[in-house]
Parts: sequence; C-alpha cells; structure tokens
Amino acid sequence: MNYHSRNALVALAMLALGVGCLQGQANHGWVRKTFHAAMIADIYVSPTGNDAADGSFGAPLASLDGARLRARALRDSGHVGTIVIEFMAGTYRFARPVQFEAADSGRVDACVIYRAMHGAEVILSGGVPVRDFQPLTDAALLARLPEEARGKVLVADLRAQGIADYGKLGVRGQTKGKPLAEAEFFYDAKPMTLARWPKEGFRKALAKDDGNNRVVLDAEGRVARWRDEKEPWILAYWHHDWADLFEPIVGFGDKADEILRDPAQKPHYGLTPARTRWYAFNLFSELSAPGDYYLDREEGKLYFVPPHEGGDAVLSLSEGIIRGKDLSYVLFDGFTMEATRGTLLSISGGQYCQVVGCFLRNAGHSAVAMSGSHHTVYGCDVYETGEGGISASGGDRKTLTDGHNNIENNHVHHYSRRTRCYRPGVSVSGCGNRLAHNLVHHGPHMAISASGNNHIVEYNEIHNTVQESGDAGAYYVGRDWTQRGNILRYNYWHNIKGSSTYGGMTIYLDDQHSGHTIFGNIFENCNQAVFIGGGDDNVVDNNIFVNCWKAAHLDNRGMGWQKAATDNEQGELRTRLRAMPYQSELWAKAYPQLVNILADDPGVPKRNVFTRNVSSGGLWYDVHRGTLEFQTVERNVVYDDDPSWITLRKDSLGRISGITFKDEAELKAINFEPIPYEKMGLQRDVRRANWPMQRRIDLVKIGSGEAKKSAGPAKKMANLSKLPTLVVPRGATPASELMVLSVNFDGVVAEPAASARFAHDGAVLRVLVESPLPAKRDLGEKWGPSDAVELSLMASDGANDDVHVFRGYGTGAFEHFVIRAGQKVAGEAAGAATHRAGVTASSWRSEWSLPLSLLGVAAGDRLRANVTVRRSGTGEFIMWRPTHGDSTHCERVGFLELTP
Repeated sequence: MNYHSRNALVALAMLALGVGCLQGQANHGWVRKTFHAAMIADIYVSPTGNDAADGSFGAPLASLDGARLRARALRDSGHVGTIVIEFMAGTYRFARPVQFEAADSGRVDACVIYRAMHGAEVILSGGVPVRDFQPLTDAALLARLPEEARGKVLVADLRAQGIADYGKLGVRGQTKGKPLAEAEFFYDAKPMTLARWPKEGFRKALAKDDGNNRVVLDAEGRVARWRDEKEPWILAYWHHDWADLFEPIVGFGDKADEILRDPAQKPHYGLTPARTRWYAFNLFSELSAPGDYYLDREEGKLYFVPPHEGGDAVLSLSEGIIRGKDLSYVLFDGFTMEATRGTLLSISGGQYCQVVGCFLRNAGHSAVAMSGSHHTVYGCDVYETGEGGISASGGDRKTLTDGHNNIENNHVHHYSRRTRCYRPGVSVSGCGNRLAHNLVHHGPHMAISASGNNHIVEYNEIHNTVQESGDAGAYYVGRDWTQRGNILRYNYWHNIKGSSTYGGMTIYLDDQHSGHTIFGNIFENCNQAVFIGGGDDNVVDNNIFVNCWKAAHLDNRGMGWQKAATDNEQGELRTRLRAMPYQSELWAKAYPQLVNILADDPGVPKRNVFTRNVSSGGLWYDVHRGTLEFQTVERNVVYDDDPSWITLRKDSLGRISGITFKDEAELKAINFEPIPYEKMGLQRDVRRANWPMQRRIDLVKIGSGEAKKSAGPAKKMANLSKLPTLVVPRGATPASELMVLSVNFDGVVAEPAASARFAHDGAVLRVLVESPLPAKRDLGEKWGPSDAVELSLMASDGANDDVHVFRGYGTGAFEHFVIRAGQKVAGEAAGAATHRAGVTASSWRSEWSLPLSLLGVAAGDRLRANVTVRRSGTGEFIMWRPTHGDSTHCERVGFLELTP
C-alpha cells in the first residue's frame, strides 16, 4: 500500500463497517501521519478562514464547529456520499468543546470524515497563548524565593492579556471523583511543574494529632517557608500505597513542620504517619527549578522559571475539544489535540466512530472516552494526560451482548500525571470489547484494565508501570465473582516491579476475582507476574516467565482475612452477584460454575488451572497448599535456579525478535504451543500517528534490586534475584555458613547487619542469631516496640502450609504461634522449644532449640525460612531477604536444607 491510497482505504473501511486492522506497508518510517488524499475533500477549513465562506479550497471555513454545521447542511441538502472535511495546517483554538449530535452522524453507506491535510500539522488546542513574560523585580516577592531562583523567575500579567478564567484546584484521588483540572501551563507542548517540594519523590510524616487533622511532616523545617502561601496543597498517600489524595493545606500548627488538614477531607483508609508519602505543591516560595510555575489567581499573574528561551507558552482553558452524543459513522483522522482541562474527545452512545492516527496530549483528564458500540481508537499516540489514556465502554453484561469497541495499535505513555491511581492507560468495560497491539508504559499505577465480561486483551506490550504504587497491578480487576470470560492472550509484560512496601503485581485478580484465561503471555523481569487473590476458575496456560520473583500466586484470602467480606450479604461480592442474572439459562450456559457458587463453599479457591507454563530464573510455585487439592497444577517446565534456560532476543526497538530454550524437547513433552511474539505491541501501519515508535525501557532488578526514589536521602537496595538455599549441617553447635541479615523488609539495605547460623542433630534444629544493639533500644517483651528476633519456618514439602513463628526477646522470653490457612492460632512449643538470650552493651544473641517434629520435618527435608531482627531504635525489620510485607512470609525468602 502506498501513501496515496491511504485515506481512500480508511473511508472504505468505514463504509464496510470495518473496525479491524488494515495493515499498510511502507518502505520507510514517518514522523507525522498525514498523507495525500485520494478522496477529494468536500469542505476545507483553515485557521485564517471564515465560517461564512463557501468552504472551498480557496474560501475555507474557520472552525471545527463551522465545519460540523456545514457538513450537516450538506447532508440535509441531499448529498448522498461520504463527506470529507479537510483541515489546513495551523492551530485551531477552542474556548469550549464542539458538541456533535446524532444529526451530525454519517450513515452506514456514507461516513463523515474530519481529517488533517496531507503533510500538515493540524493542532486542535484548548489552550490560550501566554505572552509578554518579564523578569520578576518585586523585592518582596523575590525575598520569598529560594536564593538560587532569584533572577531566573519571569512573570506574565494574564488579565492584561484578557485571560481571566483560571479554574480552581479540586480535591481529587481515590473516592473523590474527577473535578476538572485547573488552568495548567504548558511550554513547547510539555506540561510544566506546579512549584512543589520536594522537587522529586516523596517525604514521610512523623506524627499526627487531633484525629487526622494535624500532621507533622518530615520536612527539615521547610514548612515555615509556606506560611505566607495563598493556596498550599499536598498530595499524600496517607495509608495505602494505592490511595492518593490531593487536598488543600488549610493552616499551620504550632509545632515545627506541622500542617492542618481540612476535617471534611477524610482519608478513605485513615492516616498512618509511618506509611505516609507526600509532597506539597502550588507553592510560590518553592519556585526554583527550570519548568516550575505558579499561578496567582487573586492577582491574575503567572510566575515561571523557563527551561529555555523562546518557547510557546499556553494555558489550558477549554474543558475539551470534541463532545459527541449518539454520534455514528464519523472519523477523526490525523489531528493533534491538546491543552484541555478535561478529556480531549468523548463520545457517548452511537456506533462506528473512529479516532485514527492522532496525537493526543496534555489533557487535564484523559485522551479519549467512548461509550456505545463498534467504536475504534486506532494508531494514536497518547501522552502527558492527567487521568488515564483511552477508555471504551459498551455491551450489555446482563444479556452478554458484545460492545465490539476496539482500542488498537496505540502508544500510551507518561499518563495519569495528575490523579495517580486507578486511571489506566487503556481500558474497556461492559461486555465484549477488545484491547489489542497497544504499547503502554511509564505510568504510576495501572496500565490496562478490562472490567466486565468476555473482553479480549491481546498482543499488547506493557512495561514500567506501577511505578509509584504498591499492592497494585499493571492489569487490575477485583472483588467480583461475575466478571468472567475475559481472555488475556499473547501480551508481553516486562520490567514491572512496584515502588513501595508490597511491590507491584503484573496481572492482579484481586479479592476473589474469577473466570480469567491467561494464555500465551510473556512475562520478563516482573515482581509478581500472575497474582490470583483467592478466586475461582482462572486458567494460567502456556505462558513464559523469565526472571520473575514470583511467576504464579494463588492464596485463600476468602477463607481467612477476607472471610467476613465473603459472607457479608451486603458486601461487594454478594451485592455484585445479585446484580447479575447468574442463574439464568444464558448465564448458566456461559458460566456453569457460577450458578451454584453460594452452595459451593464461597471463599474457597477452586478449579484454578496452572498448566503448560515455562518458568526460569525466579520462584514459579506460590500456590496455597491447603487448597491445592482443588486446583490443577501440572505439566509445567520450571528452572527456578537457571535464569538462562530461556533467552529472549530483542530488536533495535526493544521488541522480542526471538526466543531460545535450552531444551526444546521439554516443551514438546508438555505440548507447549509457540507464542507469536512478533505480533506483540505496536504494528507498523500507515494509519499510525508515527513510525518507528520511540520509547525508553527502564530495566528493573527483581527481588529488591531496583534503586528506588526514596522518601529521604538515596538508600542502597539489596540486589537479589532468586530464592537462596542454606545447607544446615549436622552437629550440636550452629556452624552452618553465615546467613547474613542485611536488608529491611522493603528492600533497603540495613546497616550494621545481623547474622544467623544453624545446625541439627536429626531431632533438634539449633539456631544462633547475633546482632549489634544500638544505644536506643527496648528490652521489653512486645513484638514491634521491643528489640526481638523472629524465626518463621514452614515445611517446604510437608502436608500443609503451616508457618511456625517464634519470637524471642532480650529477657529470654519467647512466644510461638502458627499461621494456618491465613489465621493465627496458638502454638504448641511450650516445654518443647527453648530460647536463651544474652545482652551486652553493644550487641545481643538469641539461641534456639526447636524440635524437628514440631516443624513437621526430618533430616533431608527442606524448610522455607526467614529470620528477622527487630531493631526498635531504627524502626527496622532486618532479614535475610525482603518480604515486601509481613516478616512471616517465609515463602518469599529462602530455604534451609537439613543435611541427611
């Protein structure tokens, strides 16, 4: 296919109701997707035109709205064919979005095409230019700035330029809705930074008072600078790593670095200083770095530290560019849309609309939001959006009617820069929609989501997401037994780790989500690749896992900590179940296992299948042992200790160009099917916005190896990749190789290190733990506040997954309990296990004797093990390997092998 036939084929695709991929071939790349049109335009538009003109090439119209009205008039006058509206090069500015209605639709045999002219950059901008920046000379204002900023700050009088609508900052984040963005500032088509502190990353909180309304921040005295600020704000993860809240600082307390919160803004999950991460913004006094800006709404003045001279300065004004209601058979082709306070383009209802080959950037909300059926977003580049990227909703879940919406071959990156969590790069909802061949990367939380039923997620490439959150997934759905029939196949997931306490998952089926098929995917350098949180009827088949800390996980939370939610008639699981006709004939045929779910031990995970997978270089097996009899785990090829067993070759664009296995015969033995890796990710097509695509891949070290942006000074991270094994020799005195305890639970290297040694005599396991003891110490007998040693041990090959936990204190006292099926039960060590402690001025030792029979093992067996030293003075939980969670998670740490 040559460029000259491109637009004709797009039109033919519309006429044929085609929403699939018309693959185009070309001999070279391109920068902009604007090509010569074989179809002659019916209406022309120019930034220098006039909406009263006749719309010819020589007398073009001036606006999108004028073109919409002219196309409607042309249709009403009896025009029977496709209508083509062509936009000449230049910038078209919008104070408000253009409203399209059903009367603006095309027909099944004659669509309406809005397109950029061949070779032209056509920008549809919701912003207004800002000019006349002058050096800041006001002495009082200069005195408030950091010394390094003085002489660098420019100021523009917006009111003098007729700009008076600045919007307002709105509370946003989880459970807070989606207020329109305030006026944002862009320079050379890049979003600038509303002045903040710290400049990068987050800080911690130290204390709280008055409920959650007074918070002392870890700010090194910086808060004193903010007392004269007119409108200071803060972004905080007050408790969970996946619950962000943007809110105003309403005052300052008497204590150093104490801020006052608005009592009306209640953090949904409370406020825990030890878990808080925050930065403050909208601070004039923190203007200093290139790209910083501050808008004084009272005075109508914009202050700015330019990264360079001569750039184009724009302030967002319009809510959006295009709004459609019940619009059908309309194509928007080849535009750049930018600088809005809300979503750039949204269509509600209708069918067969397409957005093709557009650059969609710098939105306060998302790029595209569509509902209806048979809509398509194809070949677009989406970046620097405020709240997500592209979304489509359609179909009817109750009748299992497909929506046939398609989001395909789009490049979505650096998205959700305003609201950070639960704003995925691409998503579908409803029933029967498709996400395919998209490349999504560099997002703070979710990359992709398909909520509802019978969606297809295929041939996508996802990397470097979940970058600012933990206990979150690149693909995430949760808490619904009824959202079944979704297929995730032939996707490439890589370099996904998470950035906080619990790390990140790749595919996360949370809180008993059920009925997913995960087939033919490739996972590389992922923290926890497939994480099933207690659901039923999920199939993990024919996937490749390379250097993943955990390849496949299944737990039984519905029997343990989530049992109350499982049994709650008014809870989410049962409420969502009742909302669907799950016992109807239609649903019973589609999902037979769902019909009698309430009579089938709800909460007990069942019928999950892990088969024909290939895993190397990480922990493959993390399936709950107590419910293993209800699952199928078979015919998997596993080389946990050999990361080179699978080799992925890459081309110059970072895409997989080949896969090598050390022994192909093992794959044939399990009937492993070849994975079409060459189809994964973006595909070369003349309808794409550009080619070749450009992106950066940030390699992460799985285990704990990625250097994180810490809340304080840079900290060293442990470099770990697979679960180690320590051999325990026979003997009466612990004399094994040294187990070095040198890493905090979150992966930060702890100094000075502690150590442990082991021995066994066939009947008793002996353990010696030695640790430095800081001057600040607590020699009490309470886990957490007191200095202590914890041993967490689980029989690796035993009949159950009981975790025996022993905690010993400097007084010699100890406690024992068992974690069984997720529940803490009393231990039976009294009179069997012994503990002795010895304390000096600078160190202490903890000595243990533990009967092997108590642990359920014998000589020659293996134990999953973790040893933790609680150092109260520094707040650290120092262990062998990081658990990224509770220290009792010995299944995440390593093995003790008892010499026969």
